[in-house]
Amino acid sequence: MPIMHTALPAAFIAYGAELVELLREFPDDFGFYLEGKIPTSEELHPTYRLGRHTDEWGCVWENEQEGLLGICVGHPLADWSNWSSFKFPEIPSLEDVIKTQNRGESDLYVFGFGFNLFERMQFLRGYEALMFDLALKTNEAYMLRDALVEWSVEYARRSAEANIDGMPYADDWGTQLSLIISPAAWREFFKPAYARMFEPAKSKGKHVHFHSDGYTIEIIPDLIDVGVDVLNVQHAIMDIKQLGREFGGRVAFRSDLDRQHILPHGSRQQIRDHVKEVIDCLGSFDGGLIGHGEIAPDVPLENIRYALEAWRDFGNY
Repeated sequence: MPIMHTALPAAFIAYGAELVELLREFPDDFGFYLEGKIPTSEELHPTYRLGRHTDEWGCVWENEQEGLLGICVGHPLADWSNWSSFKFPEIPSLEDVIKTQNRGESDLYVFGFGFNLFERMQFLRGYEALMFDLALKTNEAYMLRDALVEWSVEYARRSAEANIDGMPYADDWGTQLSLIISPAAWREFFKPAYARMFEPAKSKGKHVHFHSDGYTIEIIPDLIDVGVDVLNVQHAIMDIKQLGREFGGRVAFRSDLDRQHILPHGSRQQIRDHVKEVIDCLGSFDGGLIGHGEIAPDVPLENIRYALEAWRDFGNY
């Protein structure tokens, strides 16, 4: 079973070389953290830096703990009158995209372009304002959606020309209990947008990866319909047996070990039992599972080791 490491920058800040060496001891199949470099403040994306910073879209971020995702507090399109003068980030040339995303001689799995549509709409417009836009079905909501989709499609077309394996898309669609908007509203407004966004990858035989936190089981069939090949959902707050029954063998899962309770607070046995259940429920379909659990700074080093050992011990078919 392939393994993917994901450690937040704050975890590297907290543990330094100890975390780097631990991840090297259990190398993954995606090449993350091989160089063993702990990110400096200057190397972090503005959304992860301490203080206030502006990203490439003109969105202003505020952060109280370096290495964790901050909060977007400045929205360039809070006033729709700014639309006529708003500029999207420039898409790199085809030559630059191929040069930076090409896998070369690597035998590891390599990602190309990815994009978060719903979240970028929130950052540009503001969460509450966007929710009203969606509820009222304003023309501006459709205008912003379509412009972002076409921007992402052009970027993805260039990325699909590189020697990559997949494209990582993401949007957090769930609360702890339900979708943020109704399934019907999601299908009307967002499902066709995702189908359009995924076209460049699908046409070139690249995998489409999609991440979404929260309770999202109602839209999983729709995500499969529009071409998602690898799904990373927060299965710890859903019925994992139901996920396996209904979607196992139809889509590959990248697991999301319980990062609210078990990873930060669980015993060695609890972590091993959890990993074993994930494999049994989601990986019993001639594969279709990538072993993964996000490492935050509240996860003790020994618990990180217990999880990695469990993937190694149980992850052979």
